[in-house]
Amino acid sequence: MIRVRPGLLALAALVVASAASGGGLDVTIDAYRAAATDGATGTVTGRAIDESDRRSAPDEPRVGIGVTLVPRSRALLEELGGIKRRVRSQPTTYPTSARAVVEARRNYERALATAGAGDLVRYVPGSADGTFQLEHVPIGEWVLLVEHAVFVNKPGPIQGRQEWTTFRKEPQFLGYYAVTFWLEELRVARGETAAVELTERNAWMTGIEEQRTPEPKPPRRPR
Repeated sequence: MIRVRPGLLALAALVVASAASGGGLDVTIDAYRAAATDGATGTVTGRAIDESDRRSAPDEPRVGIGVTLVPRSRALLEELGGIKRRVRSQPTTYPTSARAVVEARRNYERALATAGAGDLVRYVPGSADGTFQLEHVPIGEWVLLVEHAVFVNKPGPIQGRQEWTTFRKEPQFLGYYAVTFWLEELRVARGETAAVELTERNAWMTGIEEQRTPEPKPPRRPR
């Protein structure tokens, strides 16, 4: 029997329902639309920093972040919370934890796009000084998800020729992306700015995504 996680099932239901009827989302899209038309918008700003270990040294900006802002969805938050809980209770899910978070976000974005609300998905890369800004955001409740990935190069051992011919041939392990996520629920008010500061201490979760060669590679002959 194949078991489907409840959170993924809920998000899948959003996509199917949206495709079938243009609705089915657990957010009131019309409220965001009306706010935008009325000019009832605010701004979301933030910065990501690497705090210095020494008091005399300044903090450094965290470069390379990706910032996504979407209307608040209870189904999305439940799925993300479930991923985090599974990482703690089932260590075997850790190697795919970063991909699971990204897939949950993308599923929700697809549901919004299918419902004709793809423009409510706001994305911006962080600047060189670690800051970001999203303007003209309709008032209401939003979910801010920020991602920062660093590749850790850690290639595994290459199979010897005898192992290659005797044992199961598997893709070679190359390393992994260590991905830090920040998750914030925000309320945007008319004419106001919602500001956040992201540090290692207030990160929501750190996950990884393992990287392997696409296909098994036979051992190279010494030159």
